[in-house]
Amino acid sequence: MRTESCGNLRRRDFLALSAATAAVAAVPLSGVAAPAAPEPEWRNKQSGMTYRRLGRTGLMVSSMGMGGDDIAPDNNDFVKWAVDLGLNYFDTAPNYNRGASERGYGDVLKSCGRDKVFQNTKVNVFPNRTMVYRRMFQSLDEKEQDQIRNRVTEEIARRGLETPEYLGLYFGGQAEGLRSAMIANALQEKYGGKFDRQKEIKDYIVNSVEGSLKSLGTDHVDCLLMRGIETPYEVRNTPEVLEAFESLKKQGKARFLGFSAHTDPAGVLEAAMETGTYSMCLIAYHFLNAKWVEPVLEKAKKADYGVMIMKASRVVQNPFNRRQTIPERANALDKLVPGNMTLFQKGFSWVLRNPNVSGVVAGISNMSMAKEDVPLAMTGEAAAAASK
Repeated sequence: MRTESCGNLRRRDFLALSAATAAVAAVPLSGVAAPAAPEPEWRNKQSGMTYRRLGRTGLMVSSMGMGGDDIAPDNNDFVKWAVDLGLNYFDTAPNYNRGASERGYGDVLKSCGRDKVFQNTKVNVFPNRTMVYRRMFQSLDEKEQDQIRNRVTEEIARRGLETPEYLGLYFGGQAEGLRSAMIANALQEKYGGKFDRQKEIKDYIVNSVEGSLKSLGTDHVDCLLMRGIETPYEVRNTPEVLEAFESLKKQGKARFLGFSAHTDPAGVLEAAMETGTYSMCLIAYHFLNAKWVEPVLEKAKKADYGVMIMKASRVVQNPFNRRQTIPERANALDKLVPGNMTLFQKGFSWVLRNPNVSGVVAGISNMSMAKEDVPLAMTGEAAAAASK
C-alpha cells in the first residue's frame, strides 16, 4: 500500500548530509583524482531495481530516472507505479509542461513520500542570459554583427561543434541556440559591464528556485541543474552561478549543483569538473557522439563526478517530426543492440552498458511507456513482472 505522506526529509538531516560532502565538492579537480566521497545515501531501495552511485554526491540513484516533459497532477500514476518498483530519480524544470510538471511531481512527493526519492529541478539561467545578450546584439551596427558572426562561425568549424553526429540534432533550432550562446560569449567579453549579473544571474536563480520549491511542495531539491549550457565558456565565466548556489545550499534549499547540456556535452562537462563546485550533470550521450563524449566520461569517473544521461534514444528521431525515425541512424542502432526491443529500449540499453555513467533519464509520458522502459533498469523476474 502506498503511504499518502511519509514526510519531508527534515532540514537538520538535510544539513548533516550536505555537510558531509561540502569539503569534497569544494576541492578543484584539475585533472586529479577526487578525494574519498561520503557514504552512499540510499532511498527507496527495492530488491528488483538496480542502482548506481551519482559520483561524489553519494546518492544511490536508480539506473533509470524519469524526466518531466509530460508529467502533470492528472498524469502521474505511472510515476507512482515506478516509485513502488524502486525508481528514485526525478528530473523536471519550471517550464516543463508549462509548469504542470513540477506540480505533478509535487503530488508524487506528497503521495509517495519526499524521503523516498531524489528530486531535482533546473534553472533556465543560461538561456535567459543568451536572450538578454541577443537584445544587445540587435542594437549593434551591421558591421560589428558580421564580425561577431564570423568569429563564431570560425570557432564552430575549428572545434567541429556542428558535426551532425556530435550535435545530435535533437530538436529544431539546436544549432541556432549554439550560435546564439557563442554570440553572447563574445558580447560578454566586450560589453559585460552592461549586463546586470546580479539581476540576470544570481537573483534569477534564487527566484526560480523559490518558485520551484513552491510548485514541488518541498523545502529543498537534491540536485539543482543549470539548464541548457551550450559552451564551456559559460561555465568558466559565470561565478555568480556558484555564488547563488552556495547561498541556496547554506539555506538548505539545494544540496548539489549540476547542469544539463545537449550541445558540446564533452566540452561543457570538462569545464564543469574544473570548477570543483558542480558535482553532477545530465548530458546528451549516445552511440553517435560516443567518440567525443566517452573520453570525458572516463575522466569524470576517475574524478568521482556524477553523470546522468539524456537523449540516449532521441537521436534516432527526426527532430522536426518525432513520429518518424532517421533510417540510417535507426539501422545503426539495430545492429549495435540486436534483439526484440524498441529503438528507445535499445538506446537506453546501449547507454547502461557503460560503467562510467550513473544512469539514464527516460522521457516517459504514460503507463505503457513506463512498462516498456522502467524494466530495463531492473533484474530478472522483477523486470519481467513489471513489463506485464
